Amino acid sequence: MSSTLFVNARLVLDDADQLTEPCRVTVDGNRIGSVGGDGPASGLQRVIDVGGRTLMPGLIDAHAHVTGLSLSPRNAAATVDEIAAAAAGYLRGALMDGFTTVREAGGADHRIARRLEQGDILGPRLFYSGRALTQTGGGADFRTVDESVDPCGHAMPHSVMSVIVDGVDEVRRASREELRLGATQLKLFASGGVVFPAKSHATRYEFSPSELAAAVEEATARDTYVMAHAYTDEAVRRCLQAGVRSIEHANFVDEETVALMGEHGAFFDPTFISLVQRVESAGENGLSGTVVGNITHAIEQGRTVYSWARKHGVPIALGTDLWGPDARRSQLRELQLRSELDESRNVVRSATAVNADLLMMTGQLGTIRPGAFADLLVVDGDPLRDARILCQPETNLLLVMKDGVMHRDRLTGTDSPSGH
Repeated sequence: MSSTLFVNARLVLDDADQLTEPCRVTVDGNRIGSVGGDGPASGLQRVIDVGGRTLMPGLIDAHAHVTGLSLSPRNAAATVDEIAAAAAGYLRGALMDGFTTVREAGGADHRIARRLEQGDILGPRLFYSGRALTQTGGGADFRTVDESVDPCGHAMPHSVMSVIVDGVDEVRRASREELRLGATQLKLFASGGVVFPAKSHATRYEFSPSELAAAVEEATARDTYVMAHAYTDEAVRRCLQAGVRSIEHANFVDEETVALMGEHGAFFDPTFISLVQRVESAGENGLSGTVVGNITHAIEQGRTVYSWARKHGVPIALGTDLWGPDARRSQLRELQLRSELDESRNVVRSATAVNADLLMMTGQLGTIRPGAFADLLVVDGDPLRDARILCQPETNLLLVMKDGVMHRDRLTGTDSPSGH
């Protein structure tokens, strides 16, 4: 079993307001062995002198779409090979930017997870939802008026993003199928969106209470949970009543509903960069002025909702909701946008410990403690004082370790072949 000893490392620890004094951390295999202490290194250990820099948990993106090429209509019927190539590029780039875990919110499945596990492609550990559930005409029903559902329920010829289901029985069947295929959580669309090409919009709810409850029941039976795309107040309330654990977006809710999230123990996962980036790329992706206006309004409303979540103590996750090449340009910018709304230490917690709690991996991910997975970053600078330093990996990210394996090492001058 391989062993690594980090020395002279200042640590980002759970709930800490500042970095620790320089100390030692051992990694045994793919787990953290010890934190702190002193004494000589064993002859079997690789010793890395961090030089007083920051050693922190790997970042977690709680809302990714690794199989999406982009939201451009020209990619609506991308082939399976094109989707797989886009996913490989997305995953490798995410890891090299410091994301050692991603929660996939619709698209990635057991085939991509298997290729990651086998080492055929390089990337973060993957918590995947499989196909997202959407109702006919729902937020992830991407068909034009001239298209119909294929025999498997896909919303477009080669879609791996979503499956169209109507009624409790179909929701149960689709939920069981995605879970059978290894989904680590279920994703459903409980309201329309503000960018999708379908006529769905963010001013109504989707799925009946009984349909929502059926998905939650099936997830609970497998000791997992449901994450729901929900922009509107009524959609979020219906999700909370059904037992949905993870509320995505929620840009158009009122303060009372935000307080209910806290009372129900739900997590709030705002995704600012996806909306900002879509405004920036509106021309490229053919978005109308009306849609751009809707997105801009959603961003401003989302900032207010974020402040309410802080006020009411709702756990705030960090996700990006980016697709394909958009992620390579913008994934880390979510931390920058959060830094405009919150203290850096809270931004870092969202991207590590809070996201680990959301993924039901408390103490295993997003933390530096004995027994946790060895997903570690060495950063030049103090992210607890300024989380924006994480947005410059080319200069500030010196080391990336995932599952005990080094993927970038600029400290010793022998960068890993898997690095840039």
